[in-house]
Amino acid sequence: MAESPAKQTSDKKQLAASGAEVIFLLFLVAFGMGLCIWADRAFSLFYKEPTEQEFFGTAGIKEKQEKLTRLENAIKEAEKQLDTVALDRLKQSATLKSIENLHPEIGKPRQGTAATIPAEVEKSYDDARLQQLAADEYTALLNPRITTLRKEAQETAQTLEPEKQAATKEFTRRRRVYLLEKFAVSFLLPLPVVLLALFAGAGLFNRIAKRQVWISHGKLPALLVLSALLVLLAYQAFEIAGAVFIVLILFLIVLRKINWSPTVGEKETERQ
Repeated sequence: MAESPAKQTSDKKQLAASGAEVIFLLFLVAFGMGLCIWADRAFSLFYKEPTEQEFFGTAGIKEKQEKLTRLENAIKEAEKQLDTVALDRLKQSATLKSIENLHPEIGKPRQGTAATIPAEVEKSYDDARLQQLAADEYTALLNPRITTLRKEAQETAQTLEPEKQAATKEFTRRRRVYLLEKFAVSFLLPLPVVLLALFAGAGLFNRIAKRQVWISHGKLPALLVLSALLVLLAYQAFEIAGAVFIVLILFLIVLRKINWSPTVGEKETERQ
């Protein structure tokens, strides 16, 4: 049976929200957010957030990482020395070439008894050849060492990678659990205080207005306050992604609660 127009008008007046009630709800949201922040800081004080150092600082990973770092530094130093030797060899080759251009007979079997090459030139030529031979020998020793160091570094990295992946996975899991626990505590602890303040405020408004006000009618005011707190707390804990996720969940819940009107075709069928 349809309700009378007088009853519908009375319900509308009863459900109308005053400015004081809206301000009170906004105050509840700010008050609840302050309690959430306080609970969040208290939780962080007693329970420290997991850090990467706790999971990557184990004896096995730390030892292998230090060994890998030493090998990489040794490889860089050996390659640097190899470059230095190569430059020095070029320098000695240029010296030999210059002396040979000035004295083509140097380094060849001498003919005759007269010495036409100054002694200091011969000494410089011999020193350059000696340094060039030493550079060749040093290069021959450095190349196998670099190959050995690279192989050992690759083996160490291969054994270290699974341990680092396991540590990363465990760290991610523990941090996710920590954030969820922190989020739950930060929301559930202030919840009774906010609801108590809402009910107390609704009762006070009823006594002042001498009628049932909007915030004391149904669950909508409480749901609005709790939804706003959820969105703000999700933004604080998980940044914009968390806030968007909570908003989407609340939006889906609202969609399920909407009493959708029949389509135009269905209305026409009912009339016929």
